[in-house]
Amino acid sequence: MASAPNPLSNPSASSGSPGSSNDSNPADSGVPWKWIAAGCGGCFVLTTAALVALVLVIGRTMQFAFGPEGVNTDQTPFTYTLPGESEGVLDMNMFGMRMVQITSTDTPPSVLLTMGRLPGYLQSSADQASFIEAFQEGMIGDENYQLDPPRTEERRLCGQTVPVIVQTGQFQEDQTTYATTSLMAAVDHNRRTQFVWILAHGENANPNAEQVFNSLDCR
Repeated sequence: MASAPNPLSNPSASSGSPGSSNDSNPADSGVPWKWIAAGCGGCFVLTTAALVALVLVIGRTMQFAFGPEGVNTDQTPFTYTLPGESEGVLDMNMFGMRMVQITSTDTPPSVLLTMGRLPGYLQSSADQASFIEAFQEGMIGDENYQLDPPRTEERRLCGQTVPVIVQTGQFQEDQTTYATTSLMAAVDHNRRTQFVWILAHGENANPNAEQVFNSLDCR
């Protein structure tokens, strides 16, 4: 028994002479294009749905707030005290990581305080250290900062003894050079790793950094 003609096959391969009416039947020639159009439409709908779902997921896992009015300084990972007046500049939640930045209001800021909670998927100490170091390099990697090699000191933070990475150096803005002190540490609190980074500028950079660090406590 002869098989039924394939609607996707070349019309010239079907029975009949080249000039027969079967070759030019618009209904027959339009069948495959209807299916292709339907398939493409289905792909478009699925792609659009996937993009909408991705936007919703990102919207729920990424939140940003900027400026004094957007940053809630009453819900930071640490309690703190900065010299002089201060204000919030950034509050970020992204893929399980929380980060808040507080700065003094002078220029350049006497203290820039960065606090955060690391995401749960950064389990090992090596991963956590790499993340914090990469974050620090991204923040002060420009040529305006000239910092000495880091040293590590053991200090108390949130009732625990933790290693603190200490760096001193200089920061240049326009034609003015300022002394700089950087203190960075991480501590485990309520089964989460919290980190803090203090970057101080000016002639009182070191005592200001020490004052802020000594004021810290985990919430």
